[in-house]
Amino acid sequence: MYDLLIPEVIRTFSASGESERTFLGRVREADIRLTRGFRTNAAVPSDRYREPALRAAYLLRYLGHYTLQLGDLLVDLEGTAAEAVLGREHLRLAALCGGPCPEAIALASLHHRTGGRRLQVDVLDRNASHWADCWPISNAIAHAYPGHPQVQISGLAIDLLQPGLSTEERRRLGWADLFTSMNCLNELVGADAEGLQRGLAMRLDALSPGTLVLASDLASYGDCARGLRMLLDLLTERQATVLLAELDPGQPHEMENRFEIPERIAWIYSGENENRFRIWVKQLRLAAVLN
Repeated sequence: MYDLLIPEVIRTFSASGESERTFLGRVREADIRLTRGFRTNAAVPSDRYREPALRAAYLLRYLGHYTLQLGDLLVDLEGTAAEAVLGREHLRLAALCGGPCPEAIALASLHHRTGGRRLQVDVLDRNASHWADCWPISNAIAHAYPGHPQVQISGLAIDLLQPGLSTEERRRLGWADLFTSMNCLNELVGADAEGLQRGLAMRLDALSPGTLVLASDLASYGDCARGLRMLLDLLTERQATVLLAELDPGQPHEMENRFEIPERIAWIYSGENENRFRIWVKQLRLAAVLN
């Protein structure tokens, strides 16, 4: 995966005439700022993602890890009612707060193995306009790495904490077969728990019966557990069939990042700058089917 990711990131985000070493040096500095910025319960400001080097840093640090995160969850749902959804020839995903959309890569791998022919992804994200130049990279990896025949990624700017849904968002949610909420609940609970509950409820109500709902977040943040418990309560109120609920921070799913860091970028992640590349991560996970 990284053999394709690294040159795509360099091609997309480096300046004209800039050497690889100079560009990766800028990415290294952006990576330090990126990881420091996540040490908070506040919602990450939208403006920060306008910086190309920061998006490049995010891709190199998180895209592989988050792909494996959802991939682990999909593997653990084999033999459950999720297979009836994931095995459809034409599969539609609504990725809430999907950012650069690693969900598409993980889903493409499984969907291709089950005979799927078309994967259509809608990224519903406050920063959709900033992340749009990352989607061709995720798309290219989904084609080359799992070998999926047709993946289409598009997006829509939304604000999960604002009241009401636009007609377009409601339309995209209504046709989704799969709805994901990955790695966003910590910030949102900390910013506005009441607004988050209202926003999640509206989106669950816009989904069609039979939609598969998947969520995962870090076990080390208390607000992640609160957010996933909130989502589980909303699903239970709607009489959804819960397939998996690992919400106890004391008994998390431990996920190994099975990607080796290529030498080409390994020097970016150094202990003296507090930006080591994480290998083992403890996750909370939730999966349910709407009835």
